[in-house]
Amino acid sequence: MLPEEVPQALRALQPYMTEVCEVMLCDWQENPNSGAWVKFKLPDETHLQIYRGKYRTGRTKGFGQRYQMILIEINDDETPMQAEPEAKPRKLSQIAGGLCHDAKFRAWCEVQYGEPCPDEAAAAQLIREVCGIESRAHLDVNEEAAKVFRELLADYDAAKDESSREA
Repeated sequence: MLPEEVPQALRALQPYMTEVCEVMLCDWQENPNSGAWVKFKLPDETHLQIYRGKYRTGRTKGFGQRYQMILIEINDDETPMQAEPEAKPRKLSQIAGGLCHDAKFRAWCEVQYGEPCPDEAAAAQLIREVCGIESRAHLDVNEEAAKVFRELLADYDAAKDESSREA
């Protein structure tokens, strides 16, 4: 869809819309334990009204109210941005950051490397030491470190596969 076609498409969808407002991306996370989630900041508290009293995941019966979302990234001048033709692959530094949040990965590290790995900071330090780098960002530019990190990922994936077969 071309940017100039967006207003007409939105008018056609208007009867089905629950809420229309500009939001700001605050945070997102992807991990095997909690799944993928995105956090947005609403313009003000009046936009919370439609959510009040609705089921939220983890707070009531383990499921939340379902919605269909349509997000359109906008420029500073309020015009729709063109979508990128292809999704860019995740950087190794992003994957490493996500792994550090994963309690199962940290437990595997303790067994694999024989050192305590109680929190995200310890996991980040372990990855830096194993890969021989000062920052996880170096995984995106240092081929040797990237190779070591991919081997670490492969070992962790193999351990996960093995434990799922045993269960």
